[in-house]
Amino acid sequence: MNSAAIKKTEIVRELALLPDNKLDSVRMYIESILTESKRLTQNSRSLKGIWSNKGFEKIADLEGELKEARKQLSDAILTKQF
Repeated sequence: MNSAAIKKTEIVRELALLPDNKLDSVRMYIESILTESKRLTQNSRSLKGIWSNKGFEKIADLEGELKEARKQLSDAILTKQF
């Protein structure tokens, strides 16, 4: 069993030992942690447009160039001596 699963099992076991009047405090704490983690993931940035204005738009047949580059790389890997 991995460490995260063990930690979750231990937390659930310890929650069963808590008095009923403390469960609301635990719930509010967990909700605050979840809210914070959601806020952190929402701040992620998109990489859309990262290659714009880098010169690739000047290549007339970009798909063809990529296909040729892949073929050359594949040929180079296949002919490599080990």
